[in-house]
Amino acid sequence: MSDGRKPSVAFALGLGLVMTACSMSSTPPAEPSPEFAPREVVDIVLTALRSNNEPAPDTGIATAFAFASPGNRESTGPLPRFIQMIEAGYAPLIDHRSAEIGPPVERGDRLVFPVRIYPQEGPVRLYLFVLAEQADPTCTGCWMTDGVVEHTELVTPELSI
Repeated sequence: MSDGRKPSVAFALGLGLVMTACSMSSTPPAEPSPEFAPREVVDIVLTALRSNNEPAPDTGIATAFAFASPGNRESTGPLPRFIQMIEAGYAPLIDHRSAEIGPPVERGDRLVFPVRIYPQEGPVRLYLFVLAEQADPTCTGCWMTDGVVEHTELVTPELSI
């Protein structure tokens, strides 16, 4: 889900910080809207991935693709390739038990949300969801995912749990 650029993350998150669980509501919206706040976008994507095969196979991954920024989709799509990428490199996000979204950190014109994932199996994982507000005419004002980076790819003392 990354457009090739890795966010600069030399910021202190103090991940003992207050994290709130994502709301795991019923069916998430299938497409972005300027009405969604940045945190809502992260919650929508996580909720979709948590129930990836509902109501149909890979619906959650398709929702994550719909909320990917145009630049992100250009480098990771089309959808079948995006599905393969998620299954191979981001498997802990699929059908995870629960997730916690931390407060965002501003990095230029982007917001970086730390997200703690509790997968079905294996250790807890930390991902950084990088969002940017879009100026693209197809969804002006929409917050969309520019990239998702697993914590282990950015080993810094500031991000220790």
